[in-house]
Amino acid sequence: MGDETDANDGRHSSARRHPDGIGQPHVRPRRTWRRHASPLSLAAFGAVVVLAMLGTLGHERDWHASASGVELDVHAPEVIRNGEFLEMRIGLRSDQAIGELVIGIEEALWRDLTVNTMIPAASEESGTDGEMRFTFSELPAGTPFLFKVDLQVNPDILLGNEGTITVYDGESELVATSISIVVLP
Repeated sequence: MGDETDANDGRHSSARRHPDGIGQPHVRPRRTWRRHASPLSLAAFGAVVVLAMLGTLGHERDWHASASGVELDVHAPEVIRNGEFLEMRIGLRSDQAIGELVIGIEEALWRDLTVNTMIPAASEESGTDGEMRFTFSELPAGTPFLFKVDLQVNPDILLGNEGTITVYDGESELVATSISIVVLP
């Protein structure tokens, strides 16, 4: 840029004017190395990256239960962090026909989790005795069934949730398994 005229006396000045409180020493580059980040913060970040690569900050698990020819498989994170999204898959296979398939999920398991999507949609949803129940149609013998639920961990969860997932034929309990999800800050 060219020379500027000083407003006070009309003289030309080759130096730019700076805002009040900012002088030439603030603008002049330093001749020494300036640290922008502490080595400690870099080491902490590196430790988080290594822990994540080892799988200790998020770990998925399969829970399995079977009784009376009915097999229940649940796939979900065992360890997860606050604010993350997760997918819970509840798979079912039965050697016998189930007249009215009902999946019961203990409320404590989904406490402070936001349900985003459930596929397939239940024909009826209810809550009784601390359990959310999702009713589906008849399930023929040998037919696999998959119930997929997308959830998000709310920030106010501390330590995690535990609960039971139960499969019913109407009101008759067929099989159940206990689930535990650890939530890290």
